[in-house]
Amino acid sequence: MSSGQGRVAIVLGASGIAVGAVASAVLVLLGLAWPVGAAVGAAAGAAAAAALHLSAWRLLLNLTGGADPDGPVADVLENVLEGLCVSHGIRTPELRVIPSGLVNSLAAARTPAHAAIVITTGAVEQLERVELEGLLAHHLCRIRRGDAAIETLAGVLLAWPLTAVGWLRRRVMERVLPPGRGLAADFEAVFLTRYPPGLLSALMTLSRQGAQVPSSTVAALHMWIDEPDWGIADVVRHPRLETRIAALNEL
Repeated sequence: MSSGQGRVAIVLGASGIAVGAVASAVLVLLGLAWPVGAAVGAAAGAAAAAALHLSAWRLLLNLTGGADPDGPVADVLENVLEGLCVSHGIRTPELRVIPSGLVNSLAAARTPAHAAIVITTGAVEQLERVELEGLLAHHLCRIRRGDAAIETLAGVLLAWPLTAVGWLRRRVMERVLPPGRGLAADFEAVFLTRYPPGLLSALMTLSRQGAQVPSSTVAALHMWIDEPDWGIADVVRHPRLETRIAALNEL
């Protein structure tokens, strides 16, 4: 089990326990016998954790927006992505496209077999094939590592509800999310493509442009390859692009 998948299990378990404890307490206060209330509460907690696990990634994708790619954009994306997945035995994730002239992308997932990559039209239009390949490989690695799954779960369960409490959101997210996850996925993506300049050039383009994605949601800010700046002081970067570019330059 990867670090990301282990964190998913911990967060789901903690969520189920919390829901179960609250449900049990309410049932006992309403007059139900303690053993019965505890059993019903435990069942409610398990059901809540299962529902969260099944639905969080779809909810986040709906909040993020985007549509199925079509036309030339679909041809380019599907060709590059399928080439990567087939050659490395990776299950091909869904694709969604957001109309934006800027370059950015994210991955949302429940498991490596249930995942999607969201990418801007600007990425397809501006990046060369090797750059786009590096960008998509980065997300495939985040999906495979389990980082995309914990980022998705944390976005729905923590980032979204805690937006109004900035300091708490940042502190909780930093503890839940794997440290250095972006940099680790960069290195794995370079190994996958066997061409460091591709991802390096894509990240340099992101660095020059800025990361605003108009149709994004606060629940997914931490999931973009370059986190959009919405004027929120509690951003959870992974790490900054400058650090990741410098690291890739050393390869």
